[in-house]
Amino acid sequence: MSEHSVQHARWDRLTTDELYGIVRLRNRVFALEQRVSDEDFDGRDREPDTEHWWFGADAEAVGYLRLIRPAPAEVHPSGTVPPAWVIGRVATHPDHRGRGIAGGLVAAVLASHGHEPVVLHAQEYVAALYERHGFRRFGAPYVEAGIRHVGMYRA
Repeated sequence: MSEHSVQHARWDRLTTDELYGIVRLRNRVFALEQRVSDEDFDGRDREPDTEHWWFGADAEAVGYLRLIRPAPAEVHPSGTVPPAWVIGRVATHPDHRGRGIAGGLVAAVLASHGHEPVVLHAQEYVAALYERHGFRRFGAPYVEAGIRHVGMYRA
């Protein structure tokens, strides 16, 4: 895995090859594997503050997450500071799971932005991954895109 590294860029800094690798991974995980029929490309990828974080080599992304600014009504625990960032679209290629890739991406994002509150909406079965990085569950579990999710917050 030494040939792989964590990389990140905003939309206007992504190369076409990097974008291709990211799109291919997101399609494989969300559309083909999880059969999510909701639109993946919601326009937020191109916003000026959005950051794309991925793990891979050359144009092959094997892990990915997107960091966006929260929507005005972003849900977070009552009595807490509103989040500055939202982690989403976390995906790891099936052939590379169990190697700490998603956790490494989360750690890299928190090394850069961990001084600000962050929220995410985790697929419930992987919530423990985020708890290891200081996130706490809030609210009741809910179904989004046919998959059980739980809100998570890190101050």
